[in-house]
Amino acid sequence: MNFIYDILLNFHDCERIIEFYEWNEKDYVEHIKKIPIYRITSKTMHEICENEVSVSKEFLKEIENKTISYQKSQNLKYATIVCDLNKAIALEFSDTGKVISKSSLLIDEEEDILEETTLLEEKDLKYKILKKYKLNYYLTREELFIRNYLLKELEYISKLNDYLKLNFIYEEIYKRDNYSFEKKLKRLVNDIQNNFNDKHHKLYEIIRLTYIKK
Repeated sequence: MNFIYDILLNFHDCERIIEFYEWNEKDYVEHIKKIPIYRITSKTMHEICENEVSVSKEFLKEIENKTISYQKSQNLKYATIVCDLNKAIALEFSDTGKVISKSSLLIDEEEDILEETTLLEEKDLKYKILKKYKLNYYLTREELFIRNYLLKELEYISKLNDYLKLNFIYEEIYKRDNYSFEKKLKRLVNDIQNNFNDKHHKLYEIIRLTYIKK
C-alpha cells in the first residue's frame, strides 16, 4: 500500500467537489499525517465524480484505519486519495462503502501526487453506481448551497403539506394561478434544479428572513 504524507484536506458532503480556490476560513480543513493513495483509470475517476457510488467491503477493509490525522481524535476510519494522473481527490466512505464526502487538494500538493503516482499500477477499484448526480458545474459554491437549501425547504414543505408556505414561495416567483399543490411544487423543484438564477437568490433571502422573524 502506498501513502501520501502531510497533506491538507477539506471534505464536503456535496455532489460537486469544492475546488481549492473556493475554500474559505470557516471550513474545517484537516491536517492529515498519512493517507493511502491509489491510481485509478480516468473512466473510474469520471464515474466517481459524477455519480453517487459505493465501494466493496474488501476495499473498505484494505483502507480501514489507515488514514491518520495530526489530531488523533480526528482520524478517518475509511478514507483514501485516488488519482488518474490528471486529477487527484480524497474520498471518505461510510461503513457500507458509500462515498459520503470528497475533498479537492491544494494545487501544489495535487501536482506532487500526480508526479508520484506515475509509477503506481492502476487499482481495479470495485464499485457500484447508486445514482447519477444532477451536476451543475456553472454554479458557484454559494449558489450550490442556496440551491440545495431551497430544495430541502421544499422537501420539508411537501412532508408537512404546508399549502400556505408553498403558495407564499410560489407567488414570489410566479404569477398567482390555480395549479394544484403538487404541480406548484414540481414546477418550483424543476426550476431550481435546472434554471437556477437571481430570482432564487432573492427567494432564499426572503425565506431566511421569515425564520429570523420567528
